Amino acid sequence: MHSFQLKREIANTGQPSLLPEVAFTPDGAAFVVSFQEQNEVRLYDTATGSLRRSWRNPDAGFAEPHGVLLTDHHLLVSNRNYFKSPSEIRVYSLNSKQTSPEQCLITPFAGLAEAHSMALSEGRLLVTYCEGDGRTGGVVCYAYDHKLGRIGEPVSMVDHCFRVLGDPKGVTFIDHGRRALVSFNSLKPNPPLQGFLVRSLRRWYRNLNRLRECGFKGMQSVFRKHSGNHRKPLPILHNGLAIFAVDAAGVLSRAPERVLLRDGFCRLENVHCVNDICALADTINGEVLLYDRVSDPKMERPLQVLREGLSLPHGVKLSPDGNTLVVSNYGIRAWQQEIIWFGWKKPRADTIAIYERGAGVNA
Repeated sequence: MHSFQLKREIANTGQPSLLPEVAFTPDGAAFVVSFQEQNEVRLYDTATGSLRRSWRNPDAGFAEPHGVLLTDHHLLVSNRNYFKSPSEIRVYSLNSKQTSPEQCLITPFAGLAEAHSMALSEGRLLVTYCEGDGRTGGVVCYAYDHKLGRIGEPVSMVDHCFRVLGDPKGVTFIDHGRRALVSFNSLKPNPPLQGFLVRSLRRWYRNLNRLRECGFKGMQSVFRKHSGNHRKPLPILHNGLAIFAVDAAGVLSRAPERVLLRDGFCRLENVHCVNDICALADTINGEVLLYDRVSDPKMERPLQVLREGLSLPHGVKLSPDGNTLVVSNYGIRAWQQEIIWFGWKKPRADTIAIYERGAGVNA
C-alpha cells in the first residue's frame, strides 16, 4: 500500500465545535462533515476543499448532529439531543435547495441513547447507539429504501454482548457486505483525584463565560454539582473491535464472530473499510491507524500510523476508490488519557485533515 500523506487542512470557522463524523458521496467527489456545536452539516469538494453547500438551523432542525451518511440522492444525519429527547436520524434531499428534513426517525428501542455512526449496504442501514444512562448501547439494522430515501422498520438489534465488551462507536461493512466491523471502547479506571480534577476542568470550561461576567459567583460554579443534563458513568470494560455476520435481510448475528481486544488503553471511535484497507481513529492517543485486513486479519500491525495534522481525531472515511482519507479533529485537550470535553486548544485545532496516497502537502 502506498502511504497516505497530508495534502490539505480545512479550518473550522466561527464557533469552536466538535466535528464528529465525515462521509463521502458514492462517487467520492464530495464529502460532508458534522459540526456538532454549530448545529450544521457542510458539504465540501474533495479535490479543492471548497465549501459546496451547508445545512443549518433553524430549517435543518439539528440537535447536536453527530453521524452523517451520503447516498446518491440523500443525506442522513443522526442527532444526539443529549438526553433532552430521544436520539433521532433525519433524512435530507440532495436534489432540493430546501434544507428541511424529509423524514425523522426515532429508534423504538428504549435505552439506546445516542445514534453515533451509520453504514449502508444494499438496503441495510446499520446504526450504532452508545452512551446510555449507566449502560452500554447497541447496533440496530434498519431497512432503507434507496429510491425514496426512507428509513424503514428495524430488522434486527444487538445489545447484550456490548454489556461485557464496551460502548459501540464506529461501524462499517466488510467482506462485500456479509459482515460488519464495530469499534467499541470504555473509560480508563483512573485515580479518584484525577477524575475530580477532570470534572472540575469540564465545569470550568462550561462556566467560563459566566466566570467572566459574575466573578466569584462564577468561580463557585466550577465546584458546584452540574445541574443540567448528565449521565451515569459507564462500567469500565474493554476497548477493541467486534465482527458480526449480517445476512441479506439485515439480521445481525446475536454475538460477534470475532472480538479483537486491545491490550493497551485506547479510545477507538470511528472505523471505515474500503476493500482490504481499514482506517481506525484512536482519539485518546491522537492517531489514525491503517490496516491491511488480508495480511493482518486480527488488525495488530498497522501498515501506517498517521499523526500529522491530528488533534483528537474522531471521524475517519476512505473515499470509494480508497485513495483519499478524510479525518475530522476535535481539537480539544486531553490530560492523563482523559478528554476535557470543553475548552479548545489555542491556536484552534478543530480541523478537517485530507490525506492522499503518495500526495505531498498542498500549500
